[in-house]
Amino acid sequence: MVNMLPSTFVEQFDTQVKNDCAPVSVTLSHSNYEIKFDDDCAPVTAAPISSPTETTTPMRLAPQLHLDSLPHRYTLAISPYSPAGPVVLNPPAMARLQQFSQPQPLEQAVDFTLAAANILLPVDREPQIEAAPLATLTAWLHVTNACNLDCPYCYVRKSNQKMSAETGQQVVDSIFRSALKNGFQSINLKYAGGEAALHFEMVRQLHSYAQQSACRHNLDLQAVVLSNGTIWTPPMADWLVENSVKLMISLDGVGAAHNRLRPTRGGKGSFAAIERTVDTVLLPRGVQPDISITVTGRNATAAAGAVEWAIARNLPFSLNFYRENANSKKFGDLQLEETHIIAGLREAYQVVEKHLPTRPFINGLLDRVQMGAHQHTCGAGQNYLVFSHTGAVAQCQMHLAQSIPFSTGDDPLDIIKNGVIPLISVEEKEGCRTCPWRFRCSGGCPIETYRGTGRFDVKSPHCNIYKTLLPQALRLEGLRLMKVGGVLD
Repeated sequence: MVNMLPSTFVEQFDTQVKNDCAPVSVTLSHSNYEIKFDDDCAPVTAAPISSPTETTTPMRLAPQLHLDSLPHRYTLAISPYSPAGPVVLNPPAMARLQQFSQPQPLEQAVDFTLAAANILLPVDREPQIEAAPLATLTAWLHVTNACNLDCPYCYVRKSNQKMSAETGQQVVDSIFRSALKNGFQSINLKYAGGEAALHFEMVRQLHSYAQQSACRHNLDLQAVVLSNGTIWTPPMADWLVENSVKLMISLDGVGAAHNRLRPTRGGKGSFAAIERTVDTVLLPRGVQPDISITVTGRNATAAAGAVEWAIARNLPFSLNFYRENANSKKFGDLQLEETHIIAGLREAYQVVEKHLPTRPFINGLLDRVQMGAHQHTCGAGQNYLVFSHTGAVAQCQMHLAQSIPFSTGDDPLDIIKNGVIPLISVEEKEGCRTCPWRFRCSGGCPIETYRGTGRFDVKSPHCNIYKTLLPQALRLEGLRLMKVGGVLD
């Protein structure tokens, strides 16, 4: 029988409860994990994995198959080659899966579901990760160096310098020029700083100019403002709604925990201003900001509070690791000590399980981890551009200080393709090639790996954090699928 879900879920998810020999709440299509959390990093593109549909080829259990027990004798299953995250099996479906310990052809309906998830593989060949077409060009527009906060981990050297209207329009022109030249179908703009809201009139002007360009060139346009959330007004929020622009707000704890990491330039706390903005300005107008939580050694145990705060407001959230930079080296207590970080994130996961959301959240549970199978952690060098307030271009916002000027008519993507961050697949990274989680974390942030090891072609220095927490994050996704499918309350 088909489980009738609320219409909001039926529209977003291909989630069904089938007969006694079928997975429950499992047939999530690739696009289900394309629901993107906006944070301060580059997007990632999932890669399709071919799966067989013929009935004559004997099939076997995927190597390194990960199974985990869930309530009511259900089982979560995911293989390294699963294209879009885990599936959840009821007891009869699990019994059928176990029969493939002896290779045999696909026969029952559930067999084809398991094969589509690459939990079952042909005995005569390995699946291949195929390069996915890059449909969206994402561009970070650093509109100002100014900020009203003084966060110790910030990589921006604060000043009153900001992007001019002329420079901004030249940047937008170059983004569309690059998109057309390279065959992108859509553009995603990230207005950032500093604090982008301090230069909000410029954001409005640039977005209006970008909207006109998108209409003229028949390209889709999305946008997000990255903000500390302290100075938003009702008219600014109304503009977001009217123009379908998203908002990302940084929140690193609740109350004093947040204030220790994100004080104002005068040394006062900023949490009260953010909470007031969200509760009295944004939510009443239908603006649901993405909540970006930076996890540092200083606030690891506070991440759980920030997660609970976001879930209470039904807001998407993401947990992101602190990146050391020239400005933050003096703060030793920000460092990611492994045991401390694991303990803090486990506390956050306990909050998620206690207040289990039905909206997809797994792509936000662990820094840079995405469920759609992918070979590269971010779009640096492929479909991501970062522009300084002067109009120069870089591969990553962490490299704004090394951005490269370019001339009118140049393709900025060509300029940064061979930049400092090399384009290395996870399958080329030492320590990653045989890891069952390689297509989920893809080796972590390349800049962080280089900072910690002096190499780009090796596993992340945070590898053990990923290996420890990924199974726990997947279990939470299994519970969510059961809840959406009506198996859990």
